[in-house]
Amino acid sequence: MAAVKKPAIDAPPPGLQKQSREKQDRSATKPRKIPFHEIYALPAPIRTFPLPSFYPNNPLSLFHVLWAWTRQVLSPPPAEPSVIHQGHWSPETRSVHVRDAVSIRALWEQGFFGKGHYSRSEPNWLKREQNRQGQGDKKVSELVTAQRREERKMMKWDRARKEQEAIHKTRLQEAWRAPVGPMELLALPNSPQDLHVSSPSKLSNGHTSYESPLDSSAPHVSIRSTRNQAPPTSIPIPPIPSLVGNGDAASKIETDPFPSLNRSQSPIPPTATTARASPDTIPSTPKRRKSVRFSPKVESTTFQLFDPPSPHIGSSTNGKMPNGDMTNTTVALPQPMGTVPAEALSVAIPAEGVANSPELVDREHLQLTPEEAFYLVFALGALSVMDPATEKALKAQELFRLFCQLSSLSPKTAELQPDNPFLIQYVVYHHFRSLGWVPRPGIKFGVDWLLYIGGPVFSHAEFAVIVLPAYTDPYWKSQGHQPARRSWHWLHSINRVQSHALKTMVMVYVDIPPPTQALEPSTLLKRYKVREFYMKRWLSNRSR
Repeated sequence: MAAVKKPAIDAPPPGLQKQSREKQDRSATKPRKIPFHEIYALPAPIRTFPLPSFYPNNPLSLFHVLWAWTRQVLSPPPAEPSVIHQGHWSPETRSVHVRDAVSIRALWEQGFFGKGHYSRSEPNWLKREQNRQGQGDKKVSELVTAQRREERKMMKWDRARKEQEAIHKTRLQEAWRAPVGPMELLALPNSPQDLHVSSPSKLSNGHTSYESPLDSSAPHVSIRSTRNQAPPTSIPIPPIPSLVGNGDAASKIETDPFPSLNRSQSPIPPTATTARASPDTIPSTPKRRKSVRFSPKVESTTFQLFDPPSPHIGSSTNGKMPNGDMTNTTVALPQPMGTVPAEALSVAIPAEGVANSPELVDREHLQLTPEEAFYLVFALGALSVMDPATEKALKAQELFRLFCQLSSLSPKTAELQPDNPFLIQYVVYHHFRSLGWVPRPGIKFGVDWLLYIGGPVFSHAEFAVIVLPAYTDPYWKSQGHQPARRSWHWLHSINRVQSHALKTMVMVYVDIPPPTQALEPSTLLKRYKVREFYMKRWLSNRSR
């Protein structure tokens, strides 16, 4: 008996083998996408070399600590910060500008410092321009966000359109009544009554009879009136013109119960039936209705109350089209086939070998707030700020005095007040930075700072910080100094905004010390204390 060869069970079919090979080839040619945790691995523009953790229940961890300490003593790591970035002070914008592309990416990726002046936060203007000109397959966060918002807006518009159509359909069904009388039946659409006007004539008994203008010998329908037992009324039913005759003129009349508003209606040709009728019963030629000519650039000539708003013109665009034009401008309609726009004729075709567009140059710079710039100079030493007047680097103490003078109400006063706005804001910024948070300006939500866990690329801000000075020292009580009072309406309004944005409001009180003659930043910052209180909006229907 011949043995039957069984196919291999583990071997995939040839089709799957080909697909797997193609997938491997694509994965080999496609560059590897770097994950976020590798790009933003360093929380600050400096490197640290901490010793490993020691566990008392594990004696081997002690040898690990001793080995790491000995290696750092024998071959110490390079001094940090190894790279000092350079910035320029801008008196016009009251911020520090970083113009070097390498420094911009380093400060953003290592701590999320600053903001691109052409971007919302991350300095990615160059990527957006390259994407717009089609020079590379680069995904930008602003473009992805704009695409998602446009899809969401179109989805809402389509949902509103369907709701309006359902409401309109329901209203038509509720307003419709079934015809019960003969005149109502004749008045329905697509009936000869819409085309010809019948003339009523008085009968000898006082009732009205309707004679057809087309044919006096049309069949009649006897209708008995229920009022006063009146004699039946004879109403002839006019025949449909398209069904009369085998090829006469009456059969060629087109039935158009709804004539166009902008189109003249040709008069009814005379027939034998109309010739025999009396002059009173001959239908008059319909008058041509008033013709209104609309511009071809108008989007629509009619508007119904149940029409939803246009999807490309909404309240979110602030009265502007997506391309930046105003809403009252004309919209160009598509050109007919075979026509060439005038603009296309004036475009010169570049010769071969000539570049279509010049090489893009990154024109964006990074803007650092005074708190961020002073933290990089004073706390980390990773930034050097140049004075535009002298072209020399400003020391930490000079930069500190400059920022305090610009933030005070009286900049000409040489004496530094302990409740200086810049000093209070920097105390809070330094406090949260030292705890591992990423503070960002929170003017968008009406607060001083937003706190991110890791950074803006990983998650939304969870906490919104409001900085309030507190004069709790006995010196201020003896002087009778009272802080500015805030109303409950102000507190509730800000708390409501944060609750809608899914953020927890944190009220940070900074205890103001008494005045002192010391102007050293390190000496002044030690005298401040920070107290934190978080608030949540209490809702009775959700908290019961």
